[in-house]
Amino acid sequence: MGGALRVLVAAAALAGLVGGCGGGGAPADRLFVSQASTRSVAVIDAASGRALARLQVGLLPHALLLSPDGRTIYVALTGSQAVAELDVATATVRRTFPTAAVPTRRADGSVNQAHLDAGALTGHASCADCHSGGPGGAAPAYVGARPFGLALTGDGRRLLVSHLRPPEPDRLGLEPGAIAVVDLASGAVERTVTLAPAGAATEAVALARVGEEVWVALRPVQPSSEPGLLRRLDGATLAPLGDVATGSDPVAILPLPDRGTAMVSHFETDAVSERDAAGAVVRHHQAAPGPMGLLRLPGGQAVLAMDYYSNALSFLDLAGGPSATVPLGDPAAAWPNPTHAALASDGRSAWVVSGGTAGRLLQVDLAARRVVRDLPIDGLSFGVVVVPAAAP
Repeated sequence: MGGALRVLVAAAALAGLVGGCGGGGAPADRLFVSQASTRSVAVIDAASGRALARLQVGLLPHALLLSPDGRTIYVALTGSQAVAELDVATATVRRTFPTAAVPTRRADGSVNQAHLDAGALTGHASCADCHSGGPGGAAPAYVGARPFGLALTGDGRRLLVSHLRPPEPDRLGLEPGAIAVVDLASGAVERTVTLAPAGAATEAVALARVGEEVWVALRPVQPSSEPGLLRRLDGATLAPLGDVATGSDPVAILPLPDRGTAMVSHFETDAVSERDAAGAVVRHHQAAPGPMGLLRLPGGQAVLAMDYYSNALSFLDLAGGPSATVPLGDPAAAWPNPTHAALASDGRSAWVVSGGTAGRLLQVDLAARRVVRDLPIDGLSFGVVVVPAAAP
């Protein structure tokens, strides 16, 4: 998990990495936050801090993906084997669609008679229909192939969904993860691409379009400190083009199209690497323990890494200059476990999810490198999307 928190430079040296930042006013944005503890996505008015809506989506809402036109948010329901599609304008759940078929057999190969008896093979958009976790709900509460990463195809007509596990009934022991290709017109899985394991790396986590390719990160079943890898796939066919070794648990991929590179965070080895189009390391950045989500900052010369284990933020200089890790506060403070962040529309601040058991949403002034607002949200929150008030 790494060593002690490292302050790489004095905080004052960081101001040059983030141009034009300052002030703590909140623009009239809406914030969509995935919240596992309440199986919901909260919609928050940034100016007032008031919750406008709480959308019940299913079990373990995780990654959020905003469509390029700003009209739709896709939510990976990691415990429900499904994706929820949200209408941004109305702040409602438009529909939910499965990312894999309901299995007829268990992992040991035996027939799942309970699914057959309950008619679970048809008419259900999510495993949460039955596995609610509440009184009378089927056990276990969290089930399925565990959808994790989301990416849209170049034409925007299909959604790619990575899975920690392969869809049943193929999972008869330790098998590879998979990518589901979902046709967005129908909401149906068009095809499923299985991913061959590479050593202990079997779980498909982060997913991103990088140039004309799709990159997927594979990791060992957690917890593990064994190496992970990046698998480069053809963007049209998803045929494998090659594997590139990474640090353990490559949990996030951030494309940098203007540089022809991508950033990859290595959660268990406390590092973030910038990689060229072939996956080779261009620059290695040391972060504090547990770098998770990545966010490119205004001006394009720095990337923010959320250091989950360290209760800190690392500002990484893309130009090769000094970078800095800035603590959010004492480990006993109310701002633990930052997970992901999104830029506010003012271009001067970012909203950071503090995903501890008592969740907080933090507005961080990027020039001053300090928290200027602190909004209480539900615990075990994870992803955040910022939608400007003027968005459709």
